[in-house]
Amino acid sequence: MKLRHTFLLALTFLFLVGILKVKNIYAIDKCTTIEKNFNNQIDEIFRNIQLLETCIKPASKYRLKSCVKRKQEGSKGFNCFPELSKSLSSNKRKECDVGFRDIKRSLQNLASLDEDNAICRKGVY
Repeated sequence: MKLRHTFLLALTFLFLVGILKVKNIYAIDKCTTIEKNFNNQIDEIFRNIQLLETCIKPASKYRLKSCVKRKQEGSKGFNCFPELSKSLSSNKRKECDVGFRDIKRSLQNLASLDEDNAICRKGVY
């Protein structure tokens, strides 16, 4: 009877360890996906900024790219929307409106991805 009890206890322990390992693998995979999506969104923003070369003044372009770069490096509290607004206000060309909307949408996506990415960096998942 004692042997059966020990066996069941060991089996339960192994089962729990297995669940924790699967959960850990899932978390690592989820964080890898989040980080990949985050970096893809950053790349898309940089491509969109590059496409708007003639629409953004060099100083505004530099500030916007610098802000996005700080987000990529993990700096918290950076909001790049003010830099986008400054770039928009310096633009006088109608054909640039779609590109600016694309950047705005990308920055919004980046903000939501940044929340999940920060959680992964802390190791909460």
